[in-house]
Amino acid sequence: MFTRRVLVTSAMLALLSIPAFAQGTQPAQPAKPAPAVTTPAPAKPATTGAATAPQVAKTNLNTATAAELDKLPQIGPVRSKAIIEARAKAKFKNWDDFVARKVVPADAAAAIKDVVSF
Repeated sequence: MFTRRVLVTSAMLALLSIPAFAQGTQPAQPAKPAPAVTTPAPAKPATTGAATAPQVAKTNLNTATAAELDKLPQIGPVRSKAIIEARAKAKFKNWDDFVARKVVPADAAAAIKDVVSF
């Protein structure tokens, strides 16, 4: 009886260990040649070591919808409505014109300066 238990236990361990040992062995596959490159790779932009932010499309303050303006930092529904009302009177010429009209507070204007266009 004892011998039978030992044989069954060792057979079970052998069967259970096969997948563990098989993970490390892969059948040999022939090496594939590297594909020939016919076009030059695009040049990477030069960096100065500082992290570069991904390029994001700028929001045009003269044409953006209220929903697009709401997505800007520190601009909510009330400020986007103020921007739309101000541009209805006259389109914004440039950043200085936008700031001079005092459509939004200075801190909000500073937050959106790099992500807007005219």
